[in-house]
Amino acid sequence: MKIIIAHFGTYYVNTSGGVEKVTCNLANALVRRGHEVTILYRDKVEGKPYFPLDERVKQYNILFENGKKVVSDKPPLRIRLYREAARLFSQRKAQGINVWYKGKQYGPRIKEYLDNHPADLILSCSIPSAKYVIEDAGCTLPVIEMIHSHPQVQFPDLSEAEKKATVKCRAMQILVPSGLNMAHQYFPELPVTVIGNAVFPASKPADLAAPRKVHKVICVGNISGRKNQLMLAKAFASLSKDFPDWQLEFWGDDSSRYAGQMKQWIRHSKSGENIRVMGKTSHIDDVYAASDIICMPSRDEGFPLALTEAMAAGLPAVGFSDSTGVSDIIEDGVDGFLVPRSEKNLAGALKKLMDDRELRIKMGQSRMKAMKQYAPEHIWDQWEELCQHVLDNEKTGH
Repeated sequence: MKIIIAHFGTYYVNTSGGVEKVTCNLANALVRRGHEVTILYRDKVEGKPYFPLDERVKQYNILFENGKKVVSDKPPLRIRLYREAARLFSQRKAQGINVWYKGKQYGPRIKEYLDNHPADLILSCSIPSAKYVIEDAGCTLPVIEMIHSHPQVQFPDLSEAEKKATVKCRAMQILVPSGLNMAHQYFPELPVTVIGNAVFPASKPADLAAPRKVHKVICVGNISGRKNQLMLAKAFASLSKDFPDWQLEFWGDDSSRYAGQMKQWIRHSKSGENIRVMGKTSHIDDVYAASDIICMPSRDEGFPLALTEAMAAGLPAVGFSDSTGVSDIIEDGVDGFLVPRSEKNLAGALKKLMDDRELRIKMGQSRMKAMKQYAPEHIWDQWEELCQHVLDNEKTGH
């Protein structure tokens, strides 16, 4: 198969997000299985992704031509003002303005590429990406829509143009079964398949029974308000006097305004020795191996890769019961704790695990076994089957 992965919803070059990691992993797997794979992306620069990518995977930035940027994806001031004014009344309206303008910019470039590079199938990394491909580029190739967040979070804010394009996709992939009802509610005629993200076996499993001078709670992910790390910092700070041999470490991009506010709170609370913001790392397996607990305080997730990777390494987990994605992964009382959203409840769940090494070991081992359902080859098999099924239906006209 000749497969194009359309990645236009977020930036791509040296971006350490979950969508980018999944994109690279899937492209690598498909090209290793004999398929031709191209990642079409848009970014301010040309370059390599943050995550390893097989050299056989082709990449093309639609905003560039012969090393020069030929298309701007930044709306002019009047469009930005109109969009932000609309956002005061409707996120859906603001989203519609955004994808309308970008579609005008991206569509001709996408069409030009597709006209000159025939393919069999397109995997869309986001609903805006599908809109740009189908509506703005006029593409008639079969498109499979990949949903990287939870339908409950994403679908209510979709613009009418995005819904219209999604209906024209041949299939939709979502990450967890709890999203099926909403997917069917919004797109009743669209075939929907649940395929989780691949979780690789830990190269360095955590040894929770080993003596440590310092025990660690970790939180992995770009620091943002949606991921809600400040609440975790405050919950941990309330425990630190009783647990002087414990530290909390945040790993991930820390360049956001929210991250700056969190750092300021840590300094003012005088928790700097116990709570540390570590930044990005290319050696995350070493972080998991040296840790004792993973905490994911996010407001919502699609399929939290960092959480599943840490649990595959044998770490027990803590999260909130109302957090989509997180509550799909953690089994309360078995491999970690899910609690109602509050700083006090979060501190209480952490305390249970920090107090009890045997409980940490038992819960960590339980989830290591459960993660086998997301074994990479099993996930790649499901993707190949879905792609082939869509192509077979295309040939028979179904």
